[in-house]
Amino acid sequence: MTPAAGSAPAKPHNHTRRQRLGRRNGILSKQLIKDIKDGDFVSSFFQIEGGQLNEFKSKSGKFAVLNLSDRTGSIRAVCWDNGEKVYHSLEVGGIAYVQGRVNVFNNNLQINVDKIHMDEHREYDPADFLPVGEVDVEARFAYIRKLMDSVQNPYLNRLLRAFFDDPEIAAPFKECPAAKSIHHNYIGGLIEHITNCARIAETLCEIYPRLNRDLLITGTLLHDIGKIRELSYDTKIDYTDEGRLTGHLVIGERMIWERIRNIDGFPQRLENEILHLILSHHGENNTGSPKRPKMAEACALHFLENLDAQTKRFLQIIEGANSPGKSAWTNYDRLLERYVYKGYPDDDEPGNGE
Repeated sequence: MTPAAGSAPAKPHNHTRRQRLGRRNGILSKQLIKDIKDGDFVSSFFQIEGGQLNEFKSKSGKFAVLNLSDRTGSIRAVCWDNGEKVYHSLEVGGIAYVQGRVNVFNNNLQINVDKIHMDEHREYDPADFLPVGEVDVEARFAYIRKLMDSVQNPYLNRLLRAFFDDPEIAAPFKECPAAKSIHHNYIGGLIEHITNCARIAETLCEIYPRLNRDLLITGTLLHDIGKIRELSYDTKIDYTDEGRLTGHLVIGERMIWERIRNIDGFPQRLENEILHLILSHHGENNTGSPKRPKMAEACALHFLENLDAQTKRFLQIIEGANSPGKSAWTNYDRLLERYVYKGYPDDDEPGNGE
């Protein structure tokens, strides 16, 4: 099985113009893993997450065990015939067309594969393999434009417009996830995160009028701009080579520096301040910031963006909880090193009706 190659930045998807499956093979729609049942005949596209070759116990030769996925889950698949040939023809992270019958093995569904091959004609919709956020992206972008209009400093205003008036920036910004995992890790996650942060920043500026509002709003809107080059999101959210080697703080700082060079008379002090906000927004050296916050606005940006990220992180854990029975707790989260309390449904709370 071929490992996934280094990723290039993802090109924007047009999720409204769905590429219907099976223009040549008769498939009318994507079969989602969450809908697959014992006994179903499967004829659809899935992503190859990985696999292995196993030896037959009763005869010579090997069979391939594969892990397939889409945006709704994952499923095991087994190629009993030509296992080695099939295994070496597949690419981890790629999309394959699969036909086969579903049965239950060790209490889990699996597909017994009759036919499988990598897709060469992109006959699938990327939205079938990536989760998509629920916010109105265009309404969020309109809010960003309103905020830009409110920035009075002419240099910061021009800097913001150099980004958000550029279609090559605006298009991926509207689609990019905010992270590979942890929080807002879905299409549209970045603009959701940024606009949430901006709402918090506006409130902070009302509470603390001594904050430089123009500077904080600009830093908030641009603090994660490097993620449009750090992350790829064609059929799987992953890091680009540039993202792995440098990271979004450095990428974002470079992007801003390049655009400042095209704004005549941009004050050096203001350049230092806005770049400091970008480079310090992770807070500490051991969490990825080359510099720790040394300005009130940088401190505010660090905590407000982390507030949104961590709140969303907890909510996503709760929303994705599959703990058994009527437990009020999620399964143990290894990254947080704790269980998360999700509460009881109103009619299941201890003491209700008992």
